Amino acid sequence: MSKRVLLLLLMSGCASQRVNVAWPAPPSTERIRYLTSLSGPQDFEGGLARFFRKLSGAEAPPQLFHPVGVAVSRGGEVVAVTDQGLSQLFLFDVEKNAVQRVEKEVLGGIPIGVAMEGDAAWVVIPQLKAALKIGRDGKPLRRLELPECERPVGLAVDSGNDKLFVTDTSTPSAGSHAIHVYQLSSGQHLATLGKRGDGPGELFFPTFLTVTPAGNVLVADTMNARVQELTASEGQFVRQFGERGDQFGQFDKPKGVATDSFGNVYVVDSFFSVVQIFNRDGKLLLFFGGRGDSAGFLSNPAGIAIDGKNRIYVTNGLNFRVEVYELINTTAADSTSPPGA
Repeated sequence: MSKRVLLLLLMSGCASQRVNVAWPAPPSTERIRYLTSLSGPQDFEGGLARFFRKLSGAEAPPQLFHPVGVAVSRGGEVVAVTDQGLSQLFLFDVEKNAVQRVEKEVLGGIPIGVAMEGDAAWVVIPQLKAALKIGRDGKPLRRLELPECERPVGLAVDSGNDKLFVTDTSTPSAGSHAIHVYQLSSGQHLATLGKRGDGPGELFFPTFLTVTPAGNVLVADTMNARVQELTASEGQFVRQFGERGDQFGQFDKPKGVATDSFGNVYVVDSFFSVVQIFNRDGKLLLFFGGRGDSAGFLSNPAGIAIDGKNRIYVTNGLNFRVEVYELINTTAADSTSPPGA
C-alpha cells in the first residue's frame, strides 16, 4: 500500500488494519497504534510519478532532516513541522496531497516552536525574537515581535482567549526562564509566568507547551525534568507530572507536551525516546515509542501534537520524519486506571 493511499485512509478515519505496530503488547488491549510517517513531498507521490521521476533522472524533493516542532489543525488537514537542520517550515496539506516548504530566506532564521491558529501556523524564530504567522499556502501573514524574550523557543495559541504563550528558554547564565503571554490580536505583552528556579511554579529551560481544555498552561520544564501545569493569568502552580529519574513516570529531558480529548497528558522524553501518557490526576497510564529506527519507534523525539480525532504526531528527529499514531479502544473510563489493567 502506498503512503498516499494510507494517508487518505488516515484522513477518513479508516486506517488499514495491516499496520500492526501497537502498544501495549499482547495480551493487553491495544491503545496506541502506529499509522504512518511523514517525511516530505514524496509522501504524496504515487508510484507511477515516482517511477517517471527516477526514469528522467530528476532529483527527489527535499525531505525532513531534523524535525523539531509539530502542530496540527483540529481536523488533521494541515500538519506543520519545523526543521531545525534545514531551517525550514514544512506544511503537509493532507487534504490537497501537497507539501509547502517555507525556506529560511522567508522565515529569517531557524524555526523551532510551532502552533496552529485555524489552518495557519505560528512559528518561533529565536534569532529574530519574533513569531511569524504563515498561511496554509506557505505565505507570511503577520509578524509579532517578542522583545521580552531572551531566547523564545516554544509557543501555544489560545484563540478563544486571544492569547499567545511563548517559552523563554533563555541561557544558562540568564535569569529569564519563563513563559510570556501576548494578546494574539494586538501583540501586546500581557504577563510573565514563572521565573528561574526549581520550586513550584519556577522554571529552568522551559521548552514546549500547550493550553489545556480548562485554559491552563502545561509546560515542559525541561532541565527540571518535569512538566508543570500553571494558571494562564498569573502562573500559579497547579500540579506537576513526573520528576528526574529513569523509571516509568519519571523523565530525563521532557520536551513536547499535548492533551487528548479525554484530558490525558502526553509527554515526549527526548533522551529516553518515549512518549508517556498520564491521566488528569497525574497517574501514568501507558508509554509508547522507544528507541529504534523502524516504523513507530523514535530517536531523539521532541515535539508532539494531537488532533481532534486523537491522532498523535511526534517529531522523530534523528529518524528524519514525523510518526503518526492513533488512540484506539479507549473511553473516558479508561483514564482512571492503566490500560490493560
